[in-house]
Amino acid sequence: MIIGPIQAHEREVLLGLAVSTGLFTAEDAEALLGGVLDSLAAGELPEGHTAVACREFQDGPVIGWSYYSPDAYSERVWNVWWIGVRPGHHGGGVGQAILSNIERDAAALGARVIVIETSDQEALARARNFYLKRGYEVRGRIPDFYAEGDSKVIFSRSLAGAA
Repeated sequence: MIIGPIQAHEREVLLGLAVSTGLFTAEDAEALLGGVLDSLAAGELPEGHTAVACREFQDGPVIGWSYYSPDAYSERVWNVWWIGVRPGHHGGGVGQAILSNIERDAAALGARVIVIETSDQEALARARNFYLKRGYEVRGRIPDFYAEGDSKVIFSRSLAGAA
């Protein structure tokens, strides 16, 4: 798998991938991810904000992508804001390749901790299990955070000694 920077012309493909996961409507994807992609393309986000795409081969179609950044209010902590994998590629190592890339990239830039937040809804059970299998631990839960009955689950992993 090849992981590299997203291209500005891939905006609609990336938003379409987000919708294909079934976790976002087109409107939600635009509201939550579209502005980030626009700001990244315009160079308007702080240093370290990164979006990468995963492909099976050079110049192949995007099968997964991620957005992550250093946390401006902590010492050497990075946030993973989004990992999305095209549903036909779930279980094929795409998410693992993306997360490993994030961990390597952040560690090379001095990160000591990675934080990932997600919902406790059933639709995200697979994602939560994925994070646990990758060595992330649940560090907190905020009830009714996203909406009534939709709690935020906070995961983290120390990069100390991580390969």
